[in-house]
Amino acid sequence: MKQYKYIIILLISLISFSSCEEYLDKSPDLGLSEEEVFSNFFTVRGYLDQCYNCVLDYTFWRANGLERAHMGQMSDEGANPYSNNMAKFTNKGQWLANKQAPDVGWGEEFVASPRGNVIPNAFYALRVANKVVQKAPLMSNLTEAQRTQLLGQAHFFRAWFYFEIIRRVGGMPLLDKAFSSDDDFDVERLTYHQSTDWIIDQLDLAISLLPDACPSQEVGRPNKSAAYALKSMAELYAASPLMCNPIDKIENNGYDVERAKKAAQYAKECLEYIDVTAPKHKMMPGNQYKHIFYHFPNYYSDESLWYLNSVGQNRNGQPDLPIHWQNIHWSKRAGNYGQANVSVSQNLVNKFETINGYKAELTATGWVSDDPAFNPANPYANRDPRFDAFILYPGEQYGTFSDNSPNYVCTWEGGRDVSVAPSEMVRTRYMVKKWQWPESVKLDRSNDNGYGLYYYNTIHIRTTQVWLDYAEAMNEAYGPTVKPAGYTYSAVEAVNMVRNRVGMPDVRAEIAGDKLKLRELIRNERAVELLFENHRWFDLRRWMIAEEVLNVPNPIKGVKVTASNATALKPNPGNVFTYELLDVTEEVRVFERRHYWYPVGEDEANRMVNFKQNPGW
Repeated sequence: MKQYKYIIILLISLISFSSCEEYLDKSPDLGLSEEEVFSNFFTVRGYLDQCYNCVLDYTFWRANGLERAHMGQMSDEGANPYSNNMAKFTNKGQWLANKQAPDVGWGEEFVASPRGNVIPNAFYALRVANKVVQKAPLMSNLTEAQRTQLLGQAHFFRAWFYFEIIRRVGGMPLLDKAFSSDDDFDVERLTYHQSTDWIIDQLDLAISLLPDACPSQEVGRPNKSAAYALKSMAELYAASPLMCNPIDKIENNGYDVERAKKAAQYAKECLEYIDVTAPKHKMMPGNQYKHIFYHFPNYYSDESLWYLNSVGQNRNGQPDLPIHWQNIHWSKRAGNYGQANVSVSQNLVNKFETINGYKAELTATGWVSDDPAFNPANPYANRDPRFDAFILYPGEQYGTFSDNSPNYVCTWEGGRDVSVAPSEMVRTRYMVKKWQWPESVKLDRSNDNGYGLYYYNTIHIRTTQVWLDYAEAMNEAYGPTVKPAGYTYSAVEAVNMVRNRVGMPDVRAEIAGDKLKLRELIRNERAVELLFENHRWFDLRRWMIAEEVLNVPNPIKGVKVTASNATALKPNPGNVFTYELLDVTEEVRVFERRHYWYPVGEDEANRMVNFKQNPGW
C-alpha cells in the first residue's frame, strides 16, 4: 500500500479505482468486485457498512504505547502520563512530524477501522457512500424500501464524513462522486460556507429517506434524529468565527448572524421532532444521568443520537461497541491501585460551579468563590452534580477490595496513587469517572472486573448537545432572552433546561440579560456537560480562543494536595488537606494562528491550480 502524506494525494487515491488490488476496489469485508457488490441488496448493504468502521472512536487506546492518545489531551481538558504519547506532536506544534499523530496525522495504518486516522477514513467512507448513491438507483432488483434504506444512510454518511474533513481543514472541493483515475482533479476549493451548504442538502435528503427509528437489532444506524442533529451541529459550526473566514485568511470577525439564525432554526426543528416523534431521545433526567455514558442491560443510551456502533462484533451474544479506553486502569499491584490513562485538568475542574450556581476556582492564591456556602477546606463538596458524576478527586472513596473495604483516591503528595513511576502518575491528581462504574472497580480480584455487566459507546451527538447548540445559536442570533415567533425557548431558557435537569439552578439574573456573559456561560456549560466527548478541541478552534487558552506558559493545571498524614490510605478527621495550584510542566501546548486549520501539503496543493493552501502552512 502506498503511503500518502497529505490531503491531495489522499483525495486522488482514496476516491479512485486504480487497481484491482487496491483496498478501495473491493469491499474490504466481502472481498467482492464492484459488479458483485452491486448485484443485490445484501452485498450493497455490507459494502455500505464499511462506513461504520470509519466512524472515529475518540476513546480508543491503541495497544502500542507509542500510539496512546485521546483528543482531550490536545485541548485543555486533560493530561496523560505517557511521555511517548502521540499527542505530544500536536501539543508541541509539530503537526507534520508523525503521520500517525492523533487527528492531524495522515497515516493509513488503520484505514476502515475506528482506530484509524480521521481524514483517510473519511475519504474512504465518502468513496463508499458516493458509490452507493451512484449505483443504488440503477439496481433493478432492489425494492423501494431497500433502495430508500441504502440511500438514506449513504446521504447521511456523505454529510458526516465531509463534515469531519472540513471542520479540520476548512472548505474542500465538492466530493459528490466516486472519482476515477481519468477524472480532472483540477477542482476548485470551496469556502467553508459553500461546503456546509452541500452538507445541509445531503442531510435534507437523508431526513426524507431515513426512518424515525431503526429496528432493535440495528440500533446504531442513523435515523431521522441523527440527521436533524447533525444539521444543527454543522450549521452552528458554519456560523462560528473561524468558519466565517475566506480560504486565505484567519481572522476573528465574530459570528455570522444569519448562519446563527439558521443554526437555531435547525436545532429547534431537531428538538421539536424529538419531542413529538422520537420522545425516547429527550434529555435523560438527573436520576438516570449516569446511564448516558454506561448502560445496563442495553448497549446504547436513549439520549445518544449519533454514536459509534461497530458492525459484526459481539459480547455475550449481543452487538457490542469497540471501546477499549479505560479511563481508570485499576491494577493489582502493591503500592498503586489507580492509574490514570487520562486525567482531568484543574482548568476543567474550575468550570464546575457550586450547587448554588457560583464559580469555585483554584487560583495561585488558593480556592476562591462568590458562594458564601463554599468551604475551601472541603472544596469538592456541594458542587454541580456533574462533577461527582464525571471526576475522581483526591480523597474520594471509590471502589472496593475483595473484603468490601473501601478504596480511596490517594492522589495527595506522598499518596500511593502519586508516589509511583512517572509513567503511572496521575499528573493533575484528578481521574476520569465519567465512563466508569463502581461495580467494575474491584481492586484485588483477578478475573472479576465487572466489565461484562455494562456497555458504553462513543457518543458523537446527543440530545443535550443539541440544546446547547440551540442556546449558543439563539444567543448569537437574537440575544439572551428574545424568542421570535414560533420559538418556545430563548437562549437562557434552553441553558436552564440543561442545568435544571441535573439539579443546577437557573442562570443568575446578572448573566441572563447580558449577551457576552451568557456566551461565556454557554461555553462553560459545553465544557462541563461535554467533558471528554470530543468537542472541546473543536470548540476552542471554532470560537478562535485556542491561542489564549493554550499558547501560554504551563497551560495545563492540576492540584497539589498536601495531607497532614501522607501515608494514610484514607482521609479521616485528623488528616487535614491543603490545596495549591499545580503547573503540569510535562503538558506542553503550542498553538499558533495557523493551527486553526490543519495543513494541506504544499506540493500537492501547488499541483492543483485552483486549490489554495491554508494560511501559514
